[in-house]
Amino acid sequence: MEISNKIKEKLNSNKPALVVSGYFDSPNIVEYISSLNVDGIWLEGEHGPIDFSNVPNLSRACDLYGVSSIFRITSHEYGLIYRYLDLGAQGLVIPHVSNKEQALHIVKSAKYFPIGERGMFTSRRGLNIPKEEYMDFANNNSIIIIIIEDVEGLNNLDEILTVDNIDVFFIAPNDLAQSMGIPNKNPNDELDITISDSIKKIKKAGKKAGTLSNPEKMDHHLKLGVDLLLIDTSQFIKSGISSLLDKIN
Repeated sequence: MEISNKIKEKLNSNKPALVVSGYFDSPNIVEYISSLNVDGIWLEGEHGPIDFSNVPNLSRACDLYGVSSIFRITSHEYGLIYRYLDLGAQGLVIPHVSNKEQALHIVKSAKYFPIGERGMFTSRRGLNIPKEEYMDFANNNSIIIIIIEDVEGLNNLDEILTVDNIDVFFIAPNDLAQSMGIPNKNPNDELDITISDSIKKIKKAGKKAGTLSNPEKMDHHLKLGVDLLLIDTSQFIKSGISSLLDKIN
């Protein structure tokens, strides 16, 4: 069954996409979050428990409400990339991309001929799609998000931005702070300026930018032209429970 990719549609329409993350390792939780009309759900296969066996049902839970399922994976490994897609992921988030060669390898792994060299297999995304149409559909419908989160990646950003068929170039603040020698996540002018300058560079190159945001920084990021805003929902759970505890303590 052909299911549209909501984030892809937003990006193609030059509208910002709202993606949420959190402790989402259950299809029931993912189904509920999907029903809230977000654009995409960030499913954690790098720092969280999600593995291959979880991908089909988590992505199906997103499909129920037409929400994009994007999975952060652990590495640039060829087989890892196309296996997640074969199992039903609509998009992949790939960490620690530091140079052009890595970005080219990721595209090669995620896209079928003539764009790349993805291993040939009709995933569940290809059910009821004519075989002769499936490869083009998969190439056009899937999302590749690469994370720039190291000083090396920033130094090579101009070259990385020349790579086609990457949907979002995502600037990740926390790992970047570590790479810059900033020891914690407290507000830091140097980090904020670096992130803003990187986003401006991505936009100037005519590419789509993404970053981790929050309610306080969202307006700033939208003014910069950020195309994909990632929001961690755990902050709302924490603040909500704290406000309740304040009333009874």
